[in-house]
Amino acid sequence: MAGIRALFLANGAALGVFYPFIAVILAGRGFAPAAIGVVTAASSFAFTLAVPVWSHLADVALGRRVALALSGLGAAGCLVVAAAPVPDLVVAAAFVGFSTFECAWGPLGDAIAVNAVRDQARDYARVRLLSSVGFAITATGAGFVYDATGYGPAYLACAALAIVLVASTRFVPDLPLADLAAIRRRSQGGARGAAGGRRRGDGDRGRWVARRGGSFGTALRVEPRLGGALAAIFLVHLGVIAGWTFLPLRLVELGGQPSDVALSSAISAFAEIPGMLLAAALATRIGIRGMFAVCAAAYAACFASWIVIDVPVLIIATRVVTGLAFAGMWVGSVLTMSILLPPRLQGTGQGLYQVTAFGVAAVVANALGGVVYGSAGSGVLFGGALVLVLLGAVAVLAWLPRRGEAAMGEPVAALETPVPLVPGAVG
Repeated sequence: MAGIRALFLANGAALGVFYPFIAVILAGRGFAPAAIGVVTAASSFAFTLAVPVWSHLADVALGRRVALALSGLGAAGCLVVAAAPVPDLVVAAAFVGFSTFECAWGPLGDAIAVNAVRDQARDYARVRLLSSVGFAITATGAGFVYDATGYGPAYLACAALAIVLVASTRFVPDLPLADLAAIRRRSQGGARGAAGGRRRGDGDRGRWVARRGGSFGTALRVEPRLGGALAAIFLVHLGVIAGWTFLPLRLVELGGQPSDVALSSAISAFAEIPGMLLAAALATRIGIRGMFAVCAAAYAACFASWIVIDVPVLIIATRVVTGLAFAGMWVGSVLTMSILLPPRLQGTGQGLYQVTAFGVAAVVANALGGVVYGSAGSGVLFGGALVLVLLGAVAVLAWLPRRGEAAMGEPVAALETPVPLVPGAVG
């Protein structure tokens, strides 16, 4: 587990030194606000397109460890390019490229973790909180460093931590590759579909993948409830991401300083740390769907408070609650994929969650949220986000796994020859 812990710490630390500062970094390079919006929207779109590709490569072609290492190297390379004195168009392309590679870190790290821990409901959260620890500490420290140096070191700091992430993949466990054709045959035969080991001589597999949408298409056909679960997650994150994007503008409108904006993010990230542990306990007691719905309701209450509160420090105080709630929703989403899909499709399952919550939802929330905020103000925006989160909470109660529901396992044929979870076991 030491390798997995190092992986999650490096992931959070790398994002902490770079992600909170992307907009101001671009502004410092001479990008106007409209251009910054184009670059960030293009990055979200690239995220949406790239996650399915990385997930398929991880589960079917390369293995999760190899795909994760390649994504870390690619992200580091893009940051080195962005740091150079290159034209604005190249800088923008490098930022989009970074998102294209970095988007694999979350889902593939989660896929490795849920397959390795003994008790997913309890142990996954203890691993995942390390990303929040890394993010919160490095984001806070980086802010003080950048006060003295400017944002120049952000590129290389993130690139260096990405290389640490790559190195950590050498020490994490993995499973053999998934055989999509076997999974589909089992699901058509009435079983809950499971992943068999990849076999030589399956000459039709490549053509089947092309026809059926690869591992994403397989996952959606294997588990009929998966579409409903993703729809519920999508609704909740539409509201959550709208809040992330536009709350800083509200703080500034109310007289808040840049330090207030930074404090708002830092407090939420620190709150995620105990939130991960509380989420594990709640999931054990009331089930994943109950825990997720409680967290969504808590987040909705914060949206309601932002409509009426006009004191920045009080709004910042509510970020403790949003951090706790977000941690619960993250854990609930990851555990949902771990139950609905078999172990050898976890790269795909975690990718589906990420592309739904932080890809498609981000594009829609930011595009529509900007129009709403500009034309109707923050009250209407936060009110709309509140409604979306509550609707998502109702959908969660219908579609997420029931309390005590067993995870989908490997087929009998795969279990006859157990595969040890050891570094390098990629089949």
